[in-house]
Amino acid sequence: MEFTNIQLAFGFLSFLIAFILLRRERSVKLNEPHLVYYKYPIIGHTFDYHKDNQKFMKECYKKYGEIFSLYVFGQIITVVGREHSPEIFKNHKEFSFTEATQEFFPMHGFLSRPNNYFDQVSTVIQRNLSGDLKFYTSRVQEQLLISIEKIIGDGKVLQPPLKTLQLLVAKPVAAAVAEELADDKELINTFAYAVHDIASFLAIPPVLSFINPNLQKNFLITLFHFSSNPFKGHRELIKRKITPVVNKRLSEMKKLDGAYTPPVDLLQKFIELFGEDIEGITDYIISVIFAAVHTTSTFLTYALQEFVNNPQIHEELLEEQEQMYKSKETDYYSIEQISKMEKLDSMVRETLRVYSDTSALPHKVLSPYYTFASGHQVPKGRSVYIRMQDIHYDDNLHGQNSKEFEAFRHLKSKSPASRIEKSFLIFGFGKHACPGRFFAVNEIKVALHYLLLKYNIRKVGDEKIKPIMMGASVFPSDEG
Repeated sequence: MEFTNIQLAFGFLSFLIAFILLRRERSVKLNEPHLVYYKYPIIGHTFDYHKDNQKFMKECYKKYGEIFSLYVFGQIITVVGREHSPEIFKNHKEFSFTEATQEFFPMHGFLSRPNNYFDQVSTVIQRNLSGDLKFYTSRVQEQLLISIEKIIGDGKVLQPPLKTLQLLVAKPVAAAVAEELADDKELINTFAYAVHDIASFLAIPPVLSFINPNLQKNFLITLFHFSSNPFKGHRELIKRKITPVVNKRLSEMKKLDGAYTPPVDLLQKFIELFGEDIEGITDYIISVIFAAVHTTSTFLTYALQEFVNNPQIHEELLEEQEQMYKSKETDYYSIEQISKMEKLDSMVRETLRVYSDTSALPHKVLSPYYTFASGHQVPKGRSVYIRMQDIHYDDNLHGQNSKEFEAFRHLKSKSPASRIEKSFLIFGFGKHACPGRFFAVNEIKVALHYLLLKYNIRKVGDEKIKPIMMGASVFPSDEG
């Protein structure tokens, strides 16, 4: 019986995978967490992990406890819960979030940058966007009101809602980058949809990771560079739009020297960092888009969907917004006034808590191995995931019925939506917590405030709107 080329290729692939697994077995023996039993060689837990992740994680936790390992897409990953997760954030020199995310979202490779190229983004945002938040507050509100009027007007059906809300959020984010850019329709569209247009690359199943994760990553990078994709057009448009603004500012800085009054925006900080390097400034702006527009619009969508899902909160929530509006003495709210929207803030925090992925925030081990307080050890290169819902859906941490959305759950605790805690990890924790969370939360709150005041928001259908689950990740429903 003759072998076909396909049979030979499959046989070689199986041998190669077996060889790699054998080499792993012969590595230094550590006291690793239990590797959950799986039926199918090579495939491992891949199907179970992606078919019904919530159910699968519960079963693993029930049988193996707080920490265990899975074999998914050719890689062994370790999953931890609330007892072990603080160690990951505390030992930031031994774990890297950036290294872990590069495997499935190689932004550095897409933009042909070294691995540490974007390290300063968080510092710039922390010191300027968050540190100088009061200078951005009125600007964000002004642009939000313009967006609401232009995009929604007297009212419309938002279906799918996320696409509209991305456009709504993009304008104030553009104003935070540079006020000169806030009225450019082409640029606003790019800010709104650049993330969506790169998603097709990220959605490719990582089948090459069965051989080696670097093979999958390099495949994505190669495909990105040598295929026609709209993200390249987005980048060129951003570069073209910011170039005259950057050149004008550089000219004024040189001409006026010490008499120059720099604008308070992110573009100015990037100019001070990169000088005439337009390419570098462009790529840093792109990193801001991913962090600001995508995250903010996604959770704004969830918040509005929970608002229409829970008519019992309407009266109380609207009453607070109306009282705030009546007490407003200037055109726009101050940070202090926004912080007094306590019921709205509780609703936002509850949205952030409930709509977390099943497991997320992967961190790669950088040291030869890491030993947890429990004695379990994980080797260098291992990605450790956190069971977010194990923490966010814990009655001992969040009160009764923690799996259910309760808008005013956080009123008694006085914990604002932007506060990071061991029991609230949506923004990460510790030294590398999301630096833009203050800006994002304020933008979500202000957007909700004005939308609730202006419109009688209702859902199109009668059924409760539920998110879409894909593997361990949660996504907004297209229902409006």
